[in-house]
Amino acid sequence: MFMECSTQLTISDVKDVETILGFKLPQQLKEHYLQFNGGIPVKPCFYGYDIDFETEIAEFSPIKYKNSSKLLEERYLDLINRNALPNRYLPFANDWGGNLFCIDLEKGRVVLIWMDLGGVTERSINFLSNNFVTFINNLEASEID
Repeated sequence: MFMECSTQLTISDVKDVETILGFKLPQQLKEHYLQFNGGIPVKPCFYGYDIDFETEIAEFSPIKYKNSSKLLEERYLDLINRNALPNRYLPFANDWGGNLFCIDLEKGRVVLIWMDLGGVTERSINFLSNNFVTFINNLEASEID
């Protein structure tokens, strides 16, 4: 399901990161990361058929063990410290343009936040799924392959 993942996580690793972040990771995200720590999804595309929208995930950020990209916890803390992202959004992946796939920590929804429109506003936040598992299950292969 995912390629080029970082080092396999343990429950202890996840707890360490939760301590760094200051909150518990959403359960669905935690379960996914215990299986696949970051990496590239084999099915990287999300199609919003009802809103005529499509995007492709470049990679999921790893937790604790860096392989190539910035760690999930580093990215979150950096964006929050720079006031570049509301703290209710936890970025777990990015597209090829640097836009962020995030979990809304208050509602559990998955959104895509366009980062190239200036500050984050309602206009730059795009709803994708009601929860993380549904988002993962709705990823599709690229039509270009």
